[in-house]
Amino acid sequence: MKKSSVNGVEFNGKITIRMLCFLAAVMHFVFLLLFWRFKVMFLAYFNIGSVLFYITTGIIAGFEKAAHHFMTLVSLIFSEIVIHAVLCTIFLGVDVVFILYPICSLPVFVYYMFFYTKRSIFLRAIIIYIVSSILMLGMSVALAEINGGTISSSIAVLSRQEKTIFRVVNITFATIMLYGFTMMFYVEMSILMNKQRKLTEELKFTATHDALTGLTNRRSFWDYFENNETIRNNKHYSIAMGDLDNFKSINDTYGHGCGDLVLKSVAQIIINSTTSDEIVCRWGGEEMVIVFAGERSAGYNRLEGIRKQIEALCLTYEGLSVNVTMTFGFADCEEISRAISENELNDALDTSSVRVGIESLISMADKRLYVGKRSGKNKIVDK
Repeated sequence: MKKSSVNGVEFNGKITIRMLCFLAAVMHFVFLLLFWRFKVMFLAYFNIGSVLFYITTGIIAGFEKAAHHFMTLVSLIFSEIVIHAVLCTIFLGVDVVFILYPICSLPVFVYYMFFYTKRSIFLRAIIIYIVSSILMLGMSVALAEINGGTISSSIAVLSRQEKTIFRVVNITFATIMLYGFTMMFYVEMSILMNKQRKLTEELKFTATHDALTGLTNRRSFWDYFENNETIRNNKHYSIAMGDLDNFKSINDTYGHGCGDLVLKSVAQIIINSTTSDEIVCRWGGEEMVIVFAGERSAGYNRLEGIRKQIEALCLTYEGLSVNVTMTFGFADCEEISRAISENELNDALDTSSVRVGIESLISMADKRLYVGKRSGKNKIVDK
């Protein structure tokens, strides 16, 4: 049975409906043996049909085409449950408690109808099931009681011990059914919650990261500065602005597929060279911004290591060797006062205006980057 998406939830019920059918077949086989043993032959013959019905339904539910007839399958199953309870109540009496099954099956019926029907059909189906069950069971109870416990003593006369056996069996089965359904519900809800959690995480990642490189985007970049403990506690950090050398030429010569490969490969090198406390952002096009935590010299040395790894990168695209280099501009947080004007400095020192200082520091790194571009590329400019 194919997955269905109903009421905003995706769900696959083929396994659970088959389990329900085969378990019901086992239960009715037990009833068959009891009815045969106690000479209630009409109900024994009825249960032969029930066993065959559930086995057949379980097999049919395994076929893909059964998904189009799921509503019919479920309706037939729960109709059989109600009819079986009504007949047993009429012929054996109320005190054998077969009326437990329609009551216990109601949450199961609601469960399946919720996942596999539209909201309007769902409500009608539940109302019909409840009303019909109450009417049929009420009439069967009344008829059985009027006739002294059973409709006809010639069809079924059970001793007190035999009725006790039926009560024990029915209470046991009803308890197992409720417990089993509860566990099934728990498992299915856990699966759905995990899927929902995973989807939420994927959507959050998509909203905060560049789809091609996996680097953070500008939105998450500014969130980093607003929420990062290093920035809030005025600890040392540095910023590098990098730009791939001759990237337009790579796209023109090898195609945009090669350009995408270069971007992803370089991004992976930078990601592997930074820690979870730091951030790498795709600033735009082939530009990337890196924030290093720690002293200036440490940040510069790590950036030089990244530059060398990119220079040594061996890429092959459609049998052709592609050379990649990257130029960086580097600025330290202590240079903010140099990066902005005197009037802007007072605003930048305000904790609500941290962004002013960061933007100015990025601007300084960007200017140094283009100094490096004009002076030979594949280098770091920090002054």
